[in-house]
Amino acid sequence: MLKRVAAAALAGLLLTPSPVGAQYFGRNKVQYDRFEFRILQTPHFDLHYYAEERDAALQAARMAERWYRRFSQIFSHDLSSRQPIILSAAHTHFQQTNAISGDIGEGTGGVTEMFKRRVILPFAGGLAETDHVLGHELVHAFQYDISAQEDAEGRPTGPGVLSLPLWFIEGMAEYLSLGPVDSNTAMWVRDASSREKMPTIEKLSDPDFFPYRYGHAFWAYVAGRWGDSAVGDMLRATGPNGDIEGAITEVLGTDEETLTKDWHAETQKTYASLFESTRKPETFARALINEKMSGGSLNVAPALSPDGKRMVFLSERSRLSVDMYLADVATGKVIRQLTKTAADPHFDSLEFLASAGDWAPDNKRFVFSALSKGQPVLTIMDVDSGKRLLEQEFPDIGEIYNPAWSPNGQQIAFSGLKGGLLDLFLYDLSTKALTTRRRTFRP
Repeated sequence: MLKRVAAAALAGLLLTPSPVGAQYFGRNKVQYDRFEFRILQTPHFDLHYYAEERDAALQAARMAERWYRRFSQIFSHDLSSRQPIILSAAHTHFQQTNAISGDIGEGTGGVTEMFKRRVILPFAGGLAETDHVLGHELVHAFQYDISAQEDAEGRPTGPGVLSLPLWFIEGMAEYLSLGPVDSNTAMWVRDASSREKMPTIEKLSDPDFFPYRYGHAFWAYVAGRWGDSAVGDMLRATGPNGDIEGAITEVLGTDEETLTKDWHAETQKTYASLFESTRKPETFARALINEKMSGGSLNVAPALSPDGKRMVFLSERSRLSVDMYLADVATGKVIRQLTKTAADPHFDSLEFLASAGDWAPDNKRFVFSALSKGQPVLTIMDVDSGKRLLEQEFPDIGEIYNPAWSPNGQQIAFSGLKGGLLDLFLYDLSTKALTTRRRTFRP
């Protein structure tokens, strides 16, 4: 499972549906749309899609076959059967799926369920991110398939995937889908290394260390030193009981303690020049909003008013939901709460992981994207009164990202997913006309 992460660390778990959950399969999902799925077949995949996302599905098919060639070589393994992939044109559609039980959170970017080995994912905000999520989930498909291997007597011979910690499984999926360099991983690891707080391999399972990022860093080091083949070899060498320490000895020819020291030393060496040339934020700036001031550990998507006096930001300071707040820039004092999604069911989500809003030039109006009854809406709010001045739906658009005002305050530009592909749109407030930037990409 891949978790979409913004400023906060949202830890994910491998999906293991319970027998009880299976009895109520899909019954509690709120479904706003009906999708007529078709199947696109490639040499190794059955891609399930619906008509509006056909062009995007063709691109996903090419991506999937490219990932298959890479992973089959790294793992020295071919999948035992055709691989199903279920595609949604937007995250709002993905959340309605009955292919997996239980609610799907806003932070879930994709899922590979264990028993039927189906990959279920939505198209993300751009083909590059979709490619990453698809690659990540296909690593899980290979992991599950390898772990299902048995000997002649029916005993498991593959690795005990469910016995392996998240950093091992998810970190491997991140490394193989992102490569050795990723800005998010670098940010986490660079900060930990500068404070000499890098975890030992034994401590990687501690919840204080986000498994996706630190696991990615671990595998980037191992593959950079021993080659990508070591990744697949390590997975198999853990055996049915998930013996990581034994796999380190067998494949890498070293022990856990030595490997930890070497990894930490190489990380220090990699970022040494940055430690010397950068300063901590508190030495040249002041915190405007933080957990102590706002009461929330998640404070994201800040938007400064044109006159520089006020700021809108998203926070979970209410403890019940992520909502929008107005703050004074001079003091950091929260002036008012602009939305109350826990008490008012009007908004399903404020898209806090993928989007941010923007002030109008008049310092009064604020535009943002949200979800209401499963549909994306472009919303304009009067920040002084908290009243919604406009709420515009676009039936053909699956998700809206990062709306921005024109200098004259008459138009709003935003990115949006249409049929699973990202485009740039322009909405005119006076004529109510929506125009689309011509797609530079054609399948």
